[in-house]
Amino acid sequence: MRLPRSTSVLLLALGLLAVLLASCSPSSQPDAVSWRNVEIDLPDAWYVFEDEADRLSISNRDIGVGDVVGTPADWPEGDVVAMFFTYEPDTLPADWRDLLGRLDAEIETDTSLTLQGDVPATQLIYRYETEGVRTREMVVLIPSRAIVLLAQPVPTPADDDVTEVFLAYLDDFMGVLESATFGAPLLD
Repeated sequence: MRLPRSTSVLLLALGLLAVLLASCSPSSQPDAVSWRNVEIDLPDAWYVFEDEADRLSISNRDIGVGDVVGTPADWPEGDVVAMFFTYEPDTLPADWRDLLGRLDAEIETDTSLTLQGDVPATQLIYRYETEGVRTREMVVLIPSRAIVLLAQPVPTPADDDVTEVFLAYLDDFMGVLESATFGAPLLD
């Protein structure tokens, strides 16, 4: 069956429009990411901005990729928080307690966790001041996987206190952590 020329032209035009719209729409962010045999669910609209063999970095805003995160001129609006998963063999909770002591940080929470039912971890939530900015952060150490997770607000140059930003996103941080499913530890 042959379509009239006007119908064929209309269908072709609609097809081209669909292709153009698809190519112009922003790429969707993944719902989950796999890193070092760990599957991590991402909160809605979060970004993966670094995915390397020894480091995975995610944030709630698009803050760029690479060594330079961004400049104040192109900084996203609203609060910015990030989570950094790093591969750190032989790092233990005592190492972080010692580091925090040297930084004069106040440890607010020092808790043992069990992730996914059988993966032991230690959570430290602490406050300290760095470069004139008061901050609150969380580190979670997972020695059986040699993984250290740092969750923190990312201050702008104008910020002097981001402790409340951390608290506003604590449920998101914990949701990411609690969503993690662990495969067998990777052997290096």
